[in-house]
Amino acid sequence: MYKKGDFHVHSTCSDGSYTPSQVVDLAKRREVDIISLTDHNNTSGIDEAIEAGEELGVKVIPGVELSTRYNNSRVHVLGYFKDDSYKDDLLIEVLKCIKNKKITMVKKILGSFINFYDSKERLSVESGIELLKFFGATVILAHPVLINRENFKKIIKFKFDGLEAKYVSNTEKDTQYFLNVAREKNLIYTAGSDFHDCNRFYRTHGIIGDVYLTEKEIYDFLTRGELYPYI
Repeated sequence: MYKKGDFHVHSTCSDGSYTPSQVVDLAKRREVDIISLTDHNNTSGIDEAIEAGEELGVKVIPGVELSTRYNNSRVHVLGYFKDDSYKDDLLIEVLKCIKNKKITMVKKILGSFINFYDSKERLSVESGIELLKFFGATVILAHPVLINRENFKKIIKFKFDGLEAKYVSNTEKDTQYFLNVAREKNLIYTAGSDFHDCNRFYRTHGIIGDVYLTEKEIYDFLTRGELYPYI
């Protein structure tokens, strides 16, 4: 079983500084044996990361970080795919529209399959959750510590499978709070460094493995998240 897992990592396929294969190499050097590549609104780096992971002995879970809105606030939603649905042409087209802020086009493409709760040119959190679940993903609220606490209390009532309770910007008190929320609501929890780069002088995110799930926590995440192919 895996010993150390970081499930929120970015590459040059969105706004990271390392290529997908370099990300995996860094994970290996940091003794992290399971990660998820979760680039913003695209899945184009996943195959490269998986291939590198097979060579280096690092398991890579296909993921994505989706940009959504709650009222006037940005909320990021993480999706973890159980199979190769991250390659689905329809998903790729939808993610491209979201990346380019063409939400009306997303509504035209998926309007027969999911509900859209916001009439404006933006993707609501609830619609983002439905979108990812439509493609079979396990859905996690990203870095809740960055969300206004009152908004968080409302957002977490949506149909998330879990939340990112362990996050690089958390205080110990923050982490305990979110772990308690997960426990009380019977939700999965994950850990993420939100890795983007290794800049020593200015960095707003963590380095792979700065926060992580332990062996038991990884097993709980994979089983409760129905991510059985990665066990």
